[in-house]
Amino acid sequence: MSCRNILRIVVLVTLLFGIVACEEQAQELAPPVVSQEPVVEAVEVSPDDEVIISYGEEKLTMRHIQYRQPNADAKTIKKIADSWLRIQLLFEEAKRRGITEDPLAKSDAKIIARKVYGQALVKAVQNAVQITEEQMRDYYEKNKETDKTINVPTKFSFSHVATPSLQDAREVLNKIKAGADIGAVAREVSIDLDGRRAGAVKNLTQTSISRRYGKEFAATLLTASVGEVVGPIKSGTSRTGDRYEVARFDAREEGGMKSFEEVKDYIEARLLRAEKKTVAGDMAKSLEEKAADKIYRSERILKVESTDQGPAITPRRIRPGGGS
Repeated sequence: MSCRNILRIVVLVTLLFGIVACEEQAQELAPPVVSQEPVVEAVEVSPDDEVIISYGEEKLTMRHIQYRQPNADAKTIKKIADSWLRIQLLFEEAKRRGITEDPLAKSDAKIIARKVYGQALVKAVQNAVQITEEQMRDYYEKNKETDKTINVPTKFSFSHVATPSLQDAREVLNKIKAGADIGAVAREVSIDLDGRRAGAVKNLTQTSISRRYGKEFAATLLTASVGEVVGPIKSGTSRTGDRYEVARFDAREEGGMKSFEEVKDYIEARLLRAEKKTVAGDMAKSLEEKAADKIYRSERILKVESTDQGPAITPRRIRPGGGS
């Protein structure tokens, strides 16, 4: 090999080592390589969109549960979820067996679906109902004497022993006067079902006492002092004969008229329930009247309606498939 060729080889080797050294130095000085994978931002999930349970692509979210049962607790949520899953499984099995193609099943499914939509409509209409303070005050003024939530009657509590004869009642009275406990005596000899709970009767109005035990019993008892024992009093006729009472007056809870502010919430709730029922009924009646020319009723139904309501004008009947 000539000297010229040897020199060329030495130069090439030197250059090669120099290139490698430069590449290593560049790698040491270069900044670390950062992964270029796309960054996925965290998406905040609304509590209402929380998936409670799923089956394949079908999902039951918290929004669905709140629609069915507002403010549902944990047990109710689980109950709804279990029911939902059972429905999904049964539906899939029904599809597998071809039941979803059965004409009667399809008809029922359509009715149920329309019923759900109809109930949602009624709910929306009812939720729009509002009660004004003027309506509440009007109810208060018209009903404050007769509504027992507004005009609370005085209530009385007493303990009694019912016996089938005057002689038995006198013996009971003597026992109690001698120190026997009226509750113990009632459990032992009373012919009234109250005897099972020691003859104790709590928070009855005067009207209720008169109706159940007779006016004489009520008049005698309610003029007694608290703790006083009265009797014997004839309180009516039992199934086996006369009935006599010995009673102790235990307590009196005074009633009275409540102010509008005290019963405002009660009146609003009462009127709201009544108004919701009314608007639902009115809507159904209005829709039926508007659709009268589309409705067909068979003679079976018309005969029942005429029997229930008396003579009436027979509405125009359109037979299925059109025509009159």
